[in-house]
Amino acid sequence: MTSRVGRSVRANCALLAAIVLATGAYAQGQQRVFDLREQEATKSIPEFARQAGLQISAPTDVLKGMRTPAVKGEFTPEEALDRLLAGTGLTYRYVDEKTLSIVPKTTRAERAEQVHLAQVDQGKDSGAGALTSPTASSPESSTSPVKLDQVIVTAQKRSERLQDVPMAVTAVSTDSLVGSNQSRVQDYYTKIPGLSYTPGLFGQPFISIRGITTGGSSSVNPTVGIMVDDTPYGSSIGLGGGGYGMPDLDPSELQRIEVLRGPQGTLYGAASIGGLVKFVTVDPSTDRVSGHLQVGTSIISNGAKAGYNVRGAINLPITDTLAVRASAFSREDPGYIDDVATGRRDVNRAVAEGGHLSALFKPSDIFTLKLSALLQHNQLDGLPYAQPTAGDLKQAFILGGLRTSNTDQAYSATVTANLGNITLTSVTGYSINKVRSLYDYTPIIPASFAVTQFGLAGTGTLYDGNFETRKLSQELRLAGTIGRRVDWLIGGFYTHENSPIVQSIYAVSPVTNAALAKWVDLIAPAHFTEYAGFADLTFHIGDQVDVQIGGRESESRLSAWGTDVGPYDTVFLRQPSPIDFPGRETTTHAATYLFSPQYKFTPDLMVYARLSSGYRPGGPNITPLSNVPPDFQPDKAYNYELGVKGAVLDHKLSFDAATYYIDWKNLQLLLRSPISTTERYYANAGQAKSEGVELSVEARPAGGLTLSAWGAWNEAVLTQPLPATSTAVAPSGAPLPYAAKLTGNFAVNESFPLFQDVVGNGGGSVSYVGDRQGVFTAGTGARQHLPGYAQLNLNLGAEYESWAINFYANNVTDRRGLLLGGLGFTYTNAFSYIQPRTIGVSVSKTL
Repeated sequence: MTSRVGRSVRANCALLAAIVLATGAYAQGQQRVFDLREQEATKSIPEFARQAGLQISAPTDVLKGMRTPAVKGEFTPEEALDRLLAGTGLTYRYVDEKTLSIVPKTTRAERAEQVHLAQVDQGKDSGAGALTSPTASSPESSTSPVKLDQVIVTAQKRSERLQDVPMAVTAVSTDSLVGSNQSRVQDYYTKIPGLSYTPGLFGQPFISIRGITTGGSSSVNPTVGIMVDDTPYGSSIGLGGGGYGMPDLDPSELQRIEVLRGPQGTLYGAASIGGLVKFVTVDPSTDRVSGHLQVGTSIISNGAKAGYNVRGAINLPITDTLAVRASAFSREDPGYIDDVATGRRDVNRAVAEGGHLSALFKPSDIFTLKLSALLQHNQLDGLPYAQPTAGDLKQAFILGGLRTSNTDQAYSATVTANLGNITLTSVTGYSINKVRSLYDYTPIIPASFAVTQFGLAGTGTLYDGNFETRKLSQELRLAGTIGRRVDWLIGGFYTHENSPIVQSIYAVSPVTNAALAKWVDLIAPAHFTEYAGFADLTFHIGDQVDVQIGGRESESRLSAWGTDVGPYDTVFLRQPSPIDFPGRETTTHAATYLFSPQYKFTPDLMVYARLSSGYRPGGPNITPLSNVPPDFQPDKAYNYELGVKGAVLDHKLSFDAATYYIDWKNLQLLLRSPISTTERYYANAGQAKSEGVELSVEARPAGGLTLSAWGAWNEAVLTQPLPATSTAVAPSGAPLPYAAKLTGNFAVNESFPLFQDVVGNGGGSVSYVGDRQGVFTAGTGARQHLPGYAQLNLNLGAEYESWAINFYANNVTDRRGLLLGGLGFTYTNAFSYIQPRTIGVSVSKTL
């Protein structure tokens, strides 16, 4: 113990001696030119001291393992240090006019008691930085307004303030999601401007951004990229099951969720023409043992039983250079739809469980290795649709109680090496996504066909689909600076997907679901490979003008083949069985670009323009039909955007506004065959546009009060009619599927001291989603109208030392917001709604 203390004292003294560099006279508030690159805190803090002419005391054990963002420009030392410490959980205090001490932030209870601060220190969950600390010479009074936190994001593959990113980005704090058990995309998507959610056929989440979608389907090429940390997740192609949507990762072990709006093809490659969603997990820390435990329960309107959730995590420093973090969760989301045909209640009950294990090894300031493994399993007991003809939140499917299960695995290894002025980053990722879906196929193949083919009366038809994607990715990039005026990033990327798909259709007993005869087995493997090189340069022209230029060259290869075996071939395809689909491979080349100038009026107020592009790869049509095109071509989106971001009134008010126009060319569409309604194929179908305006505002006017609001107007429509060769019908000006013109959200939250060390908090939010249209249809082209809806959520809680309790009520008015169904849907008389009124409570303990 004595030896360890002695080493710590010597290390602290050495760091203090290294940064006691006060030269010349110093006056608080005087602006200086700072040129600090992104690097380890143990390096950036001494360099800041040298450039500021200050003495700084900071213990090395606190700074170890932390990285600080780049700070370039003319600021006061206080402003520069605020930016440098953003997201670290540290703040500073003046010891005297020339000496600062860097210390951990005070606890929430202490801040509430001392200055009536309302906002929870978001730390791990939002990536937010420290509140600006009062100086010894000018302490804040208990009624002083609080300043806004500085949120740090990695949207551009580097850590930087959200305020400084020249694009529309939203960072979602997972703290509030966990407290109110908003664990799924459908629970929190209305917190994010431009993000749209539609449930898939099997209940999986389909998302689009700024209306860039042609409709949710398990076979559609995705328009939104998914990242877990810095590794791509899920298939980039519909033939590989890419349309199975994003993983519904439990937020308890997420540091934050970043949503990037607009095409992201330059830094993130294929299948991100609408935008990107990035799940950022919590890093292990060598600082101390820490953890948390949460238990909760909830009830739902029309539900027969309560749900539950249990979450826990622990961080263990093994040595001064190695730490591990482990977490696990289990939850049951109560059902609320009853099947009157089978008498079963809560057929859409869902259970989820999983865990996350990570390790961080940092033997020196030069080398860091992070290993991460994430596993999650979700199971849905029945079809999540109601049929109004059967009653409110009722269904009457011939086959009840069918099941969908989804297993998500994501593994990654990230190596960072600081080589002088150059940082080398290697990110290796491997993910496995498995989906098995059993659902009622009787509306597509009625029981009468089983009578004719098999001599079986009174049967149902069961679909059994098994989709799997195994994805390996490798990215290697270098980043550095050239003097004070150029930041550069260059890298290479490789990914390979293997997606074997096996589908079977049976004639079954409607009582037991036991198979009586088999219609078909379909085996359809697909392989996708992408190679890419990319570069990104940012030129600092003076202290106020930055110009970012980026480009990416990609080559994508998609190969697929298949075999159909069974009487389905002769009955529905009019071809002898088996049918072998010859293997085909297509190669796609795509060049994407990024150009983004920005002008900073002040360090906290800037305007930017952004020109960017993205693409989805083309591929072969694997089908026995002879009257469809053998291949479909890539589609591309070009984004033209102007935005402004600012923080004013001493950081008590922040805003983010953008107006954009997206030109979507050669868009890909999934069409039904005119010969067989059970067969689909890809085609390119003209052009579309998405244009709109987004505005987000957040204010903390006084004490613990936080007000936030966002609103968006979006017009996403076809700019050419669907071609005459298309089996779907839609004129120019027809809205793209599920794209609402008007959406918005308003939230208010307040924290307040109750008594002694107890801090209370409460608030609520109202979200609005406007009218939408369903998928494009054949024949007359009539489409399902989805009326707009509003939803009210409320929350109330309290904290005492390391304990917290939260009560919540979601969809308080029990609205039936319509999300999917009707015309063009597999079940034309079935609909999916937002979750009915849900009331719950959770209790948590932090170590």
